Order: sequence, then C-alpha cells, then structure tokens
Amino acid sequence: MDIDKFHSMVARLELESARAPRQYRVKVALLALLGFAILGLVLAAVGFGLVALVGIAGAMLFTGGAALLLLLKLGKLLFLLAIPLWFTLKSAVQALFIRLPAPAGHEITRTEAPALFDALEDMRRRMKGPRFHHVLVVNEVNAAVVQRPAFGLVGWPRNYLLLGLPLLECVAPDEALAIVAHEYGHLAGAHGRFSAFIYRLRHTWGTVQAYMEHFQGWLGRLLLPLVRWYGPYFNAYTYVLARADEYRADAASAELVGPHSAAHALKRVNLIAPRYEQFLQHTYQRAGDEALPPRDLLQRWASEACTAAAEADMKTWLEGALDREGHFTDTHPTLRARLAALFEGAQVAAALPPALEGVPASQAWFGNALPGLQRELQEQWSMQVAEGWGERHAAVCQQRARLQELRAMPEPDRDAQLELLRLALQLEPGSDLRAALAAFNAAYPAHAPGLYTEALARLDKDEREGLALLERAMEIDPEAIKPACERAYAYLCERKETGLADEYAERWRRQDALEAGRA
Repeated sequence: MDIDKFHSMVARLELESARAPRQYRVKVALLALLGFAILGLVLAAVGFGLVALVGIAGAMLFTGGAALLLLLKLGKLLFLLAIPLWFTLKSAVQALFIRLPAPAGHEITRTEAPALFDALEDMRRRMKGPRFHHVLVVNEVNAAVVQRPAFGLVGWPRNYLLLGLPLLECVAPDEALAIVAHEYGHLAGAHGRFSAFIYRLRHTWGTVQAYMEHFQGWLGRLLLPLVRWYGPYFNAYTYVLARADEYRADAASAELVGPHSAAHALKRVNLIAPRYEQFLQHTYQRAGDEALPPRDLLQRWASEACTAAAEADMKTWLEGALDREGHFTDTHPTLRARLAALFEGAQVAAALPPALEGVPASQAWFGNALPGLQRELQEQWSMQVAEGWGERHAAVCQQRARLQELRAMPEPDRDAQLELLRLALQLEPGSDLRAALAAFNAAYPAHAPGLYTEALARLDKDEREGLALLERAMEIDPEAIKPACERAYAYLCERKETGLADEYAERWRRQDALEAGRA
C-alpha cells in the first residue's frame, strides 16, 4: 500500500470512527481476530515442518532402516516430494530459532541507580502496569519502551526501557519521568485494556513480519504475501485508535507529574533534539583538524547542556516542531495538538519552557554512576565513528592541499576557478564568496554548475535570488533539475511555503520518471 492510499484510507477511517465509535472498535476487533487466524496458519506451517522432521527421524529409528529402503525404492518421486518438504523444514527451523536482537545499551541496575528505580517503581505502582525486565542507558536523544518476545516468535514479552543519556542531561527529573510515563502508559493500559491490547498487537505484527522474511520456498511464497497484505490494512485500521491513544498516554503522564511538567517535557524534547544535532555537527567539523574523534563527547555535551541555547534558535526550533507531521506510520499527533489537549485548548504552545533549575535527571537518577556511564558511552561512540572520522580527516587534508594548489595557479581556467570557489565554501564556511561567484557567473553566464553554486551560497544567506539562479541552472542543464529542486524544496519548507515547495517536489518527480524511462 503506497503512502497516498494509506493517507486516504486513514482519513476515511477517522470519519467512520467519529460517526460510530463502537461499531468501529468491533471492526478492529474482527480484524485482529483475522490476524490471529493468519498467525495460527504461520505457526501451523512451522509445526507441520517440525512434526515432519520428528516423524522422519522416528521412522528411521523404529523401522530398522525399512523407511530408508522405501525411500530408495520410490526413488525420484520421493526425491521431488522431499524438495518442498526440505524448504518447509528449513523455514520452520529458521522461524523457530532465529530471534530478533535485543535492544543494545548499558544495562543499569538498582544498585547503580537506586533513585531511578525508586522513581520507576513509584510510577509502576501508580499506573498499575507491568515491570521493566531491563533498563538500558543509550547514547540517543530519546526514551522508549520496547517489548521483545522471550521465546522467538511467541512467548512472554520482555519489557525494555531505553533512556537516552544526552536527553537526561537536559531535562528535570519530573520532565524525564513524564517522557517515560507517556511510553509506559501504552503498556499500562492508560487508554483502556482493548486499546492497550491493540497497541501491543501492532508491535507484535512488526515482529511477525520480520520473522516471515526468513521463510523460503513454497511456504514463503504462500504465507509472506498474505502477511504483507494484512499488515498495511491492520496498521491503517488501528492507526485511528492509536492516535487517540497518544492523547490518553499524554493525559496519564500529566496525571503522574502534572500538566505543566508534561508540557515542558514535550517542548524540551523538540528543543534538545535539534540542539544535539547542531552539537554533533560542530563536533564532526573538528575532523578536519583532528585525526582522532574526541574522547569527551558526552562530558562536553553535559557542560553545554547547562547553558541555554540562543533564544532565537529555540523559538525557530519550537515553531518548526509545533505543526510538523511525522512519518505516515507515526501515530503521534502534532505537538500543537498535544499541548492543546493538555490544557484544553489554552494558547500556551508558542511559549518556550522555563530554564532548567536544579540538577538534571541524569544527575538525580544516576548519581555517582554518571561519570562512568559518560565514559563508557562516549568510548563506544569514539570506536563507532573512528573509521569514518579518519577518512574524513584524510579527505579534508587532501582538499586543503588542493585548495592551496589552485590558489597558486597564475591563470586558472574556468573549471579550476569554480573548483577553487567550491572548496573555499566548503573548507572556509565563514567566508562570504557571493561577490566572487557572481563575478564568475558574469564571465561564464551559461555555466550551470557555477549558477548552482552561487544559488546555494545565496540561499544559505537567506537570499531569495538563489531560486532564480536555480531556475537558470535548470534551463541550461536538465541534469541540474533534481538537485536544484531538492535545494529549493528544502529552502521553501524552512519558510513554510508549502505550496511552492510542492511544485518543486512535483517537478522533481517528473524528472525522475523521465530519467527512469530512459534507463
């Protein structure tokens, strides 16, 4: 099911749910029963393969070789029958014994972080939900709850809580608890037993589809299309309930810590994520000067997190987040809608959250274990990026040498001049080369790469003239259409000019289809 069809179906189902909510829930329940029937078919196929395997082994054992003699006599016929049986057995064994990996992270215990586990236990008691089997600290600006079957495809789910250390460095303990409580509310049934059941079933089907990819032969050809057909329809029908459940999970979070802390947490997450991305970008820029990645990443982040970002940046980030829609499978409503629901429509969305007072959640929850967590996670990060960092360092060194070589040329030709300007833009971001690029394009007015380069420089300075330069580049060279449309689309989306941005997106699609037809 493509994205447009999914959106259209969800819009129709939302109207249907609003008109007759009880009947709609009955439909969802029937669709869930159909899913169990499909799941039963999958398990039956796996069971058939294992029973056949045990039967063959038993026949060999108890007939004293007579079964083997029969196989030799029937020859080719049984050989042909054995081929699909073999693939069935292989798929069955794979489905039974290949398990999806558990979430990765540093597992923390009550001994290391008693304050954290006291807060989690109080939340569990008040929200009347299941316990966490594992609590993991990860190097992400996120907090999540993950369920994983204990025995492969089926079995008692194991509940994992993932806590992103960069996030906890920037939020108060009650705000961090609000974030965790929202995710936990889905498991605890804050939106009713039926909705909690559907929420878990949506995740179960994701696991089933992952396992089904291991099915081979005629078994895979029979069952996999059925699962792939059912999955999108189940997701669309349950999407409507799941979106409503997000509001109830927010309400459960607000009941636990108060609506103001819950609202501050929602806003702060949308401010921390772009700020951390900006922090990482500045960190990666050091690859040009340093051969090895820094070993103090999280310590520096913790230090910077204590100082407020520029107010203009924060307002821009918050305004961009208020009405931003997630991926089409993301059931979370917009940030503006979630804030309005917490305060019954009060106009509080545009206000920045107050400055963080007191110790952040990381210090309050981890205490003396925090320095060790920082060291471990940043060492893991350094190892993960070391290869790419080294390659980037070597590439920048080569580019700098090339830039010096170009600057030493007494009479560079057209291509050398443009290469010099492009390298200078890349390696010296503080320099303003708009005048130099304009002079280059005045000398070579029909050179599409030069027009495109000047367009990027002007759009980066928020000069709308860059769009006109992109248009000229596209007129001269059709190969510039797709990259030029991508840059124009990004520029216009940043300024919320969605109508004109969509025109560039459609132009990109037409060019892509044209190029695909030529291939």
